[in-house]
Amino acid sequence: ARNCAMMQRFIHAASKTAASTPASRRRRVRPPISLLGNYASLSSSTSSAAAESNNQHDPPPTSIKSTIVQRHQRPIYVAATRQHVGKTSVSLALISHFTKRLGTANVGYMKAVGQQSLQVWDEPHLPQTIINEGEQPKEGQYVTIDKDVKLVRDHFRLNHLQYADMSPILIPRGYTKSYLDGEIDHQDQLADIRRAYLNIVKSTSSSCNSGRSITICEGTGHAGVGSVVGAGNARVAAELGADMILVANGGLGKAFDELELNRSLCLQYGVNIAGVIINKVQPDKFDQTRKYLTKAIQQMWTGPNGEPAPPILGVVPDRPYLGCPALADVESTFGTTLISGSDHRYRHYDVGSNLQGRSIGMTMVTTDLAAFLRSMSRQPEGSRTIFICHATRDDVILGFLGEYRRRVRRNIPFESALVICTGCDDGVGDLSNGINFCSEVSEMIKDTGSAGPAVLVASGYSPAEAAKQIRTMTPKFNASDARRVSRATEHYEPYIDFDLLLEQTSSVTEVKAVVGVTA
Repeated sequence: ARNCAMMQRFIHAASKTAASTPASRRRRVRPPISLLGNYASLSSSTSSAAAESNNQHDPPPTSIKSTIVQRHQRPIYVAATRQHVGKTSVSLALISHFTKRLGTANVGYMKAVGQQSLQVWDEPHLPQTIINEGEQPKEGQYVTIDKDVKLVRDHFRLNHLQYADMSPILIPRGYTKSYLDGEIDHQDQLADIRRAYLNIVKSTSSSCNSGRSITICEGTGHAGVGSVVGAGNARVAAELGADMILVANGGLGKAFDELELNRSLCLQYGVNIAGVIINKVQPDKFDQTRKYLTKAIQQMWTGPNGEPAPPILGVVPDRPYLGCPALADVESTFGTTLISGSDHRYRHYDVGSNLQGRSIGMTMVTTDLAAFLRSMSRQPEGSRTIFICHATRDDVILGFLGEYRRRVRRNIPFESALVICTGCDDGVGDLSNGINFCSEVSEMIKDTGSAGPAVLVASGYSPAEAAKQIRTMTPKFNASDARRVSRATEHYEPYIDFDLLLEQTSSVTEVKAVVGVTA
């Protein structure tokens, strides 16, 4: 309707100009493509009639029959074959691309069912927000949301969306029991998700000048996560009418097997799979992975009546940096905070293993002080190592501080970190008997301040247990770690076919309209 009105105003203005212009000076004027959506969609009979009218210098026709192309964009639901596959990385890449392509105000995001949460301040209800019948709009308030929601809203500045709408359902500890005991109503739960989604759609379409908006829905784990409370990913995607992207780790047999399991749930709920993204592919197997997974999907997923199988939307090579934990991840793992060097909280460390199985950026200190100091002095400028020692090794702790001060005096960067463990390495995994390290040494560490060396205490962990925890942790995106988020989007975007994704998740309809013209 808006396009028709704009077209009518354009033709009316052009007609008035033509009426006041001598025939010898008249020329055909093509309306801007943005007014029509697709200029070529005008009917051929209309074009020929207009041309004939111009050739004979006849007055403009009283009406033009036009066909306006309208595109309906369905929401895109991002799910994975299992946990820690790269679902959030893919979601970040999608949002990054579409905010640049469509404009920030035309992009929506929600995580319908969340788990890990935090509390934030939410602004008052926006005018277009849907509220329950009889409920009064609320003033600004603190709300509990999924942590990924804060990451996305803050990083991409999606200020047109409310936190509460972006994270309608949270599953904290005890939620499942309450649901099964009948304390949580299933229909109310789905209604909350629908209402939140409609608020997001209204918030994006109300400011949509380009005629197109899009909403990205991030799932939680694989397609079945949340099923025990009636809010599995496939169930929610069906409720929203969303098309699903399945994200799987690189490989062939295992990757396809996991995709097949998740596809079965999508089929059960009638959810269309828009495509597949294969993540963390070894660079030397990039082409092989794309070739054979494409063959497998085409052969196994083509419908019985020839319905096309979903395409592979992207194959993303592995980038080790994105799997390197920051000190903030280490803090979270041990439930502690840095006692010095907090300015370096988002410094990343490569704690993987080399071909010999030795840790690259992490070392347990088991030598005497002299050997430890020699090891530190040989580190090249700018190198990063997490050293782990026991709280009883005051000599190692003081040696670490001494090396930091030596490098500061010589203007040499010092980027290593120290994890001090207080647990007993008794070989039976008992972490309850902690040992406090010297309070005087603790004060010396704190005196270095937030710009000093990064030092934290892993209470109750032995050095061996701490090293295992750090090596096996899965780093997570953090709203304050803008560097990692930017690196992830820069890495993923070039490998995803966004045009194909839009083609798979939208439908085109032609609307015939008659536009009146004043002679």
